[in-house]
Amino acid sequence: MKIPKKRLALLRELETIIGNECYNGNIQNWGPGGAFYGAGREFRYPISFIDEGQNAIKRRGSYDDLPDEVQVTDHYKFGSNQLQIIAALDRVLGHLEEKYGLKL
Repeated sequence: MKIPKKRLALLRELETIIGNECYNGNIQNWGPGGAFYGAGREFRYPISFIDEGQNAIKRRGSYDDLPDEVQVTDHYKFGSNQLQIIAALDRVLGHLEEKYGLKL
């Protein structure tokens, strides 16, 4: 999938927003000296990529250093399932452009 640089930058920005909205209420938060800070924690969902050599790359932060061709292989892993997040967001933008006249 070839995506223009400007559009890919927007898609990465949207993916970061979504990836940072994960929460696990079962995580126990303990601080220094054994102080309990409460249950639950927000976290950045890890995103995975496949490089040119078919090797898996997993990130929790920035992936600006990866080539565009690798960035579009992104996915969230849910057990044996995958969500192709950049491709999904690109389809959402396409839908908004077509149906509602969104101009990018």
